[in-house]
Amino acid sequence: MLTQKMIGGSYKFSDLLKEKKTKKKKLKSDPSVLGYKANKSNLNIIMKGSDGNLYKNKRYKKTKRWFRINSKNNNKKKK
Repeated sequence: MLTQKMIGGSYKFSDLLKEKKTKKKKLKSDPSVLGYKANKSNLNIIMKGSDGNLYKNKRYKKTKRWFRINSKNNNKKKK
């Protein structure tokens, strides 16, 4: 795949055939995805995120953020 940077330069043929590796983005799963923004919500409330984990709204520097307090995997009983 020729990109704009490659035009006019000398490249190995094998480099042209290779696909660029793209990084997978992590999907957000905190309550802000569901429409509950941290800055607009009250402090110290606990909500469930879209992934099933519990999140608490805490102060972070001068703003607020959602912090995970409970993992869905920790709730399963160990045998």
